[in-house]
Amino acid sequence: MKGTRTVRQGPVWLDAQAPLAQWYASSLGQSIAARLESELSTRLGDVFGYQGLQIGNLVPGLHLLAGAGLQRHLMLDAPGNQADIHADVLSLPVASDTMKAVAFFHTLDFCDNPHQALREADRVLTEDGQLIIIGFNPYSTFGARHMLTRWRRREPWNGRFYARHRVSDWLSVLDYRVLDSSAMFIRPPVNSERVLRRLGRMDALERWIGGLGGLYIMQARKQTLPMTMMRQWRRGRTGMAAASFARTGEKTAARPRATVARIDNRPR
Repeated sequence: MKGTRTVRQGPVWLDAQAPLAQWYASSLGQSIAARLESELSTRLGDVFGYQGLQIGNLVPGLHLLAGAGLQRHLMLDAPGNQADIHADVLSLPVASDTMKAVAFFHTLDFCDNPHQALREADRVLTEDGQLIIIGFNPYSTFGARHMLTRWRRREPWNGRFYARHRVSDWLSVLDYRVLDSSAMFIRPPVNSERVLRRLGRMDALERWIGGLGGLYIMQARKQTLPMTMMRQWRRGRTGMAAASFARTGEKTAARPRATVARIDNRPR
């Protein structure tokens, strides 16, 4: 039919989890996982709270939020995979304002609606919670292979590799402040343990060309103060002053301990 335009749909997050986990079991995937564990262990020292949520259990035993000061770590993945919660990232069965940190493990790369995924993460995060996003960098050798082989529709090369500045723009719309954004793993995507070990010296070049790394890690903090002040300003200066005094001069009731709600463990 003339005039009909075919729009290429992004990969579905639920369907991509099992193939991604298989890819991370390869020599290349294991090398990346080791770097991720090392990088994140030193970046989350300022995250403290009751619980955090990791979305995507692609590497068994790899807890992206292990370096944070959290009492409880929850894992969410697709039904059939090992996790504490089985659900779709587009509709998290988690109560609002209960997570101090949320980690996206290639969630945006393999989600047909990344904006909805970000809104769900924003909903479950506390007022000053942090969002950690791990994704593939299109401006790298990984991105070049993605462009050349995505037609094969095999994970991970069939995903949508979003540039960091684009993800930052999405976060700014949700009133997040990017605390850190950097790329890592400049070695080429070669699935050979021997070759990767020999190319390990390339990691020293990240000091100069780190922006060309195959993966990026972005850490952003949720900000609610600007929106709160704007609402107060609209009520008038008198109302704003009264509200400010109430916040600083009155004691508030103790906040109940955050809990996870509506966890669906039924077999599917």
